[in-house]
Amino acid sequence: MILIILFQAFELWKEGKGMEFMDPSLDDTYSSCKLMRCMQIALLCVQENPADRPPMLELSSMLKNESTSIDIPKRPAFSTRRDDDEEKVHASRREIWSVDNASITQIVAR
Repeated sequence: MILIILFQAFELWKEGKGMEFMDPSLDDTYSSCKLMRCMQIALLCVQENPADRPPMLELSSMLKNESTSIDIPKRPAFSTRRDDDEEKVHASRREIWSVDNASITQIVAR
């Protein structure tokens, strides 16, 4: 369930509709930018590649300082959908692997 929620949040954020994901009781004219910033930071923390996730010190800086620039989040981990560009790369790398020519040797005592 959490994975579906993460992916839904990512898709809405990507489309510029992140506020649709927020609980209406949190929305007011003064906090919508802060909510979107927090959503973007949260999405950075769950990116598929752990190397893309920001370290804690950087996260702390992003949360404390509103003028700190924030990277664009990539697809969250464990999502079932692939980005279009990534699909093209995988399609071009497809190879046929076969183990038919492998031999298995078993040692038998006399």
